[in-house]
Amino acid sequence: MLRKIISTGIILLVTVAAQAVPHLSEAWLRAHYGKQEVYVPMRDGVRLHTAVYEPKDSLPHPVILLRTCYGLEPYGDKFPGSLRSWMRMFTLNGYIIVFQSVRGTNLSEGTYENIRPLKPGDASWLETDEATDAYDTVEWLLKNTRTNGAIGVKGVSYPGFYAMLAGLCGHPAIKAVSPQAPVTDWWMGDDVHHNGVWMLDVYSFAASFFRERRKLSEKGQESLIHIDRDIYSYYRQFPDFQSLTANLGERIPFWEEMLRHPDYDDWWQERNVARRLYDVKPAVMVVGGSYDAEDCYGAIETYAALRRQSPQTPAYFVYGPWSHGGWRDSKYNRLGRSYFGEGSSDFFMEEIEYPFFAYYLEGKGEKPVAVHVLPSRAMSVDSRYDTAKDLKTYSEWPVGQRREVSLYLNRRKLSEKAPGGALKSRSYVSDPSNPIPYMDKLTDGRSKDYMAADQRFAEKRKDVLTYRGEPLLTDMLAEGPVQVHLVVSLSTTDADFIVKIIDERPDGYQMLVRGDAFRARYRSSFVCPEPVTPGERTTIDFTLNDIAHIFQAGHRIVVQVQSSWYPVMAVSPQFFQENPYLVPASDYQTCRIRVWNDSRIDIPVVPKS
Repeated sequence: MLRKIISTGIILLVTVAAQAVPHLSEAWLRAHYGKQEVYVPMRDGVRLHTAVYEPKDSLPHPVILLRTCYGLEPYGDKFPGSLRSWMRMFTLNGYIIVFQSVRGTNLSEGTYENIRPLKPGDASWLETDEATDAYDTVEWLLKNTRTNGAIGVKGVSYPGFYAMLAGLCGHPAIKAVSPQAPVTDWWMGDDVHHNGVWMLDVYSFAASFFRERRKLSEKGQESLIHIDRDIYSYYRQFPDFQSLTANLGERIPFWEEMLRHPDYDDWWQERNVARRLYDVKPAVMVVGGSYDAEDCYGAIETYAALRRQSPQTPAYFVYGPWSHGGWRDSKYNRLGRSYFGEGSSDFFMEEIEYPFFAYYLEGKGEKPVAVHVLPSRAMSVDSRYDTAKDLKTYSEWPVGQRREVSLYLNRRKLSEKAPGGALKSRSYVSDPSNPIPYMDKLTDGRSKDYMAADQRFAEKRKDVLTYRGEPLLTDMLAEGPVQVHLVVSLSTTDADFIVKIIDERPDGYQMLVRGDAFRARYRSSFVCPEPVTPGERTTIDFTLNDIAHIFQAGHRIVVQVQSSWYPVMAVSPQFFQENPYLVPASDYQTCRIRVWNDSRIDIPVVPKS
């Protein structure tokens, strides 16, 4: 099958800045670009559905490739809106723009596999994975488009995963890749788990995307579930994994396979692309959002793994106060009542992303800066925020000159002094039948606003411990990973711990800066879990994803500790079981938890330059 759509007319493309054409119309696209939909053959005979948007002139042009599992709408002779929005810099500068459905999705042939592992290094040439498919696609593009021989690859979320794997394929024509919020490790920190705690929102994703494809289709799979009320009460109907699975109404093999692997075993580890980032040839620009509810971890870990495993690779990192993909949304400026200012996304697309590809694919401009970080502030809507002024540039991430400020959870306060005398504790009872809501309002889907939402409602609950610091005398720039050191006692053999770092404004608003979870069974090993001894003081150390935030003078740092966060995270049975996903809700236990005052949070503070 071959569908080819080419517009008529002759036009000369010239390099332009975004300001020269503030609005790209459909008519402009049709005058400057032709479109064709083709099937690109892979080495094993499978053909991948591909849309090619190529300038009409006869000049050579660089290629930007996006490989996706979400289809290539619009089909036929229509042009996607992305060419006039978040891809506009490449459109305006005459790039050949290529979108491809990965194997087994939509109109592409073959069998799909979620986070398909890379094949072993000694595999035969005919064996395939996402890297070989990227290699074969590049070979086809070099022969069938008017490329200048330089190809870049980018993508956000799952397409970010495919972008990183394209960077591992070894084709010399791939000069630059940009994995943005890439799916990286579904057990350790991305969509499915955080430190072994199940992220319940993946259930709605699995109900459609994890279904096995019956036939080639322009559309994705329909969902097996219908959320007809707020998600808190919806998920309370299915309080354990057996009832969640039964509610799907059909077998979903990948969902069932995940439930057979509660720990960080080989099955999960071989799907972690960050373990394979050795000898990466193209330049890599990793992009992440510090308020990304899906794949914040993926961006941080991908960049860190590159620095560890492939130090010779030109690697760059961009990190801003964005939700998932917010850096390509020109209207993005806030989450809920937490305001992040205007224009950061346009600044990224025009001043950071495009110049990166232009340097490596066109030989244009100066070598990019290693690290761009745009810290957030707990601001109200009427505040002012200057992206260019507040942007920080560094030679490394995390920043080397940072110092760790230890804040002890001493009684109800945060103190930089370690507690003296007899140790004391505060306690709460965690009840799986009454989990703590993730927001103070009802939502019919997980709201991205929760990543920076007001936390005052949680302070009112008896099963949340709140610790408050004194008002800051000067601004504090906190950038990097936050270390959590909890000393706890449990009445049962397991429990989850959610730690939240909060910026309390003078008006009382408690903006969430970072929150994440850890399951006590993994305190010594993610591979070999062990029960907690009831009543015994137990140390739990873990790391929160990197923050980039300015705690302003007059604000307070607040820390909250709790053991559920629903329905962002599935409820723990709160006792040790080899596979907690097999435990019926009727067996879940309440747990009395004590948090001792030698517990502390280490905040990474960057001194004023």
